[in-house]
Amino acid sequence: MDRPSLSVTTLCAAALAAPLAAQRSPARLDASVGGTGTAQRAAVSIWFPVARLADRVHAGFGVRVSAYAGDPRDYTNRGTAQGGLVSTLSIDPAVYALNAAVFGAFDATNRVTVGANLDVIGVATGPTRTVGSLSEKPQRLSYFAYGSRDHGALNSEFFLSVRVTPRVDLRGGASHYVTNYTVTDTGAAGGITSRYQRFETVPFIAVRLRL
Repeated sequence: MDRPSLSVTTLCAAALAAPLAAQRSPARLDASVGGTGTAQRAAVSIWFPVARLADRVHAGFGVRVSAYAGDPRDYTNRGTAQGGLVSTLSIDPAVYALNAAVFGAFDATNRVTVGANLDVIGVATGPTRTVGSLSEKPQRLSYFAYGSRDHGALNSEFFLSVRVTPRVDLRGGASHYVTNYTVTDTGAAGGITSRYQRFETVPFIAVRLRL
């Protein structure tokens, strides 16, 4: 009659004796800032490793909230209304994005990792700018389609990470950010709308916490 009780006791003791690292979530919480004198970006993200190869190469997915702002920048007309709107337009950017992302990384040593990540799909928002008859607002739907076909607001990073404690990493590298604005000329008959796009690459630094 005592055997079931003994079995439960043994299982509980084994669970309590398991290493803390084995019970800890694999998720990584990340906060980063970066920019130049004319463009700035900040982001908070959480990452989940899902695959590992040869104990050195790993990949996974994440969710990132980011913000991009700066001085007025030249945006290129990528839409179909080339004849009704100018090919290049200066826009004062302020864009906030929520995106699903993927990453890949390689552990060069036990402390040093190199890798990259990329926003894939999400949503963007920000204030609408009105300049004369032009209404400028961030494109709402974001999705990766490569180069000029990218829509919305997407962030990607190329980085080097150094582990400073068992739970804390410092990262640094280059952030490649694309923003798209939907521009409408409200003064034109029926309104003319087109998509304007800009790419910006800025350095960044980040702190990553292993949860």
